[in-house]
Amino acid sequence: MDRQQRGWSIMGRRWSIVSLLLVVVAGCGGLHATPTTVPLDTVTMQLNWVNDFSSAGFFAAEKNGHFADQQIQATLREGGFDANGYIDGTERVSSGDADFGVASADRILQARAEGKPVVGIAALTQNSPLAVLSLPNTNIRTPQDLIGKRVLVSEGGATQLYTALLASQQIDLAQAPPIARTDAGIDQLIAGEIDALVAWNVNEAIALSELGYPPSIMRFSDYGINSYELVVITTEQMVTEKPELVSRFLKAIMQGWQDVIRTPSQAVDYVKDYAPTVDRHGQMQRLSVFIELVQPGSTPLGTMTAERWAFTQQLLQTQGILKTPIDLDRAYSTRFLDGLSDR
Repeated sequence: MDRQQRGWSIMGRRWSIVSLLLVVVAGCGGLHATPTTVPLDTVTMQLNWVNDFSSAGFFAAEKNGHFADQQIQATLREGGFDANGYIDGTERVSSGDADFGVASADRILQARAEGKPVVGIAALTQNSPLAVLSLPNTNIRTPQDLIGKRVLVSEGGATQLYTALLASQQIDLAQAPPIARTDAGIDQLIAGEIDALVAWNVNEAIALSELGYPPSIMRFSDYGINSYELVVITTEQMVTEKPELVSRFLKAIMQGWQDVIRTPSQAVDYVKDYAPTVDRHGQMQRLSVFIELVQPGSTPLGTMTAERWAFTQQLLQTQGILKTPIDLDRAYSTRFLDGLSDR
């Protein structure tokens, strides 16, 4: 073979190699292949109250990318009241209107007694913030002082625990019947249209003081009524059919609450994003107290104990709110909390 033929042979082999490489690269999607996009799981969470400090951990989970890290696109739906009254998380979740929600332990048990298959998966507060608030001139200091008084109470869990508070002191509900609360305000108490308001000592109590009306505070926990006030809930179907999604969702919100505890000032910025009209200083003051309820001492975030759930059930049974026992093993589950390494 002469020199020219050898040259053409070498060039042919080179072109064959180049062609092969181009085919391989093309098959791989090019030199800069577009990464495959993992579809996000879309979920809706029904919050328990109007957008404020009490939902800061959920806001942080969204703002700090924890939902996205878990391949979740979450819609956080404001709670509180609508045209039909108080928005009950157990109703919204059990009906399929929301995938996750927040409700009190006592309301969860009653919902299950009503045939609603909701399941508690984490307790957001370890101690109850619930209290009876009144202005000093009404002289309400003990449950007995509520007899004959006008008491405003939100429907759902608050009404159940108010009923339990009265019953624990041998007071018939007819002696201090609750008036249904229809908004998140405190104006009726200030105006003297009611005598007392069942609300949070870390929220409405502070709001009254800010306006120059420091209230008398009767804490439910001082009378042994210390149920889990805020519990993350979902359905039995979700737990059974999509346990991996439940785990990822819970991990994201626990990380959000960890962020709140570490940097409460940033958390209040997030609250302002969701509720622009709230007062920043007031929200900071409330959140600082609320954090003590979320994680008192070294208690791991979300902790739920069998003893506290059993206490809540016994309380409701003793007061006649629950007619028959509920299977607590189906009412709540710690399996998803147990799977979290850092909380």
